[in-house]
Amino acid sequence: MRFLPPLLLLFLFVACSTSRYTNPTEYPNARINFGTGGGFSGMVTEYVLLDNGQLLKKLSQADSFEMVTSIDKNQTTQLFENYKFLNIGSIAYKQPGNMYSFIQFQYTDTEHKIVWDNNQYPEQYPNLKIFYKNLKSLIPTTSK
Repeated sequence: MRFLPPLLLLFLFVACSTSRYTNPTEYPNARINFGTGGGFSGMVTEYVLLDNGQLLKKLSQADSFEMVTSIDKNQTTQLFENYKFLNIGSIAYKQPGNMYSFIQFQYTDTEHKIVWDNNQYPEQYPNLKIFYKNLKSLIPTTSK
């Protein structure tokens, strides 16, 4: 009987823990993909922020995503709200250069992608630069 309370606590912990996803295409809620690509090799480095706080990474030559870190729920919520507040979803810009950066928002049937030359943010969209820098700040320095 002494083991019953710790066992019950362990069960509650496991039952209440959030699900972890390793394939963002299977994730049922909102996600923001961002990253860079192009150049001579054509390699793409893609990060995906799930609205549950998971940050995943995939290199174009890899078969699957890897978990990078978990972002604080309040910070994650703020980033998704900033996407709306800064009107990132209204930006219609797809002008990649040899090296390019991108942001893509996905939720159910909604998909919105912005692509720009890696060396120059589109001047007419200053909020894009602010938002992208906030996303990039989530990446641990060991994962860049």
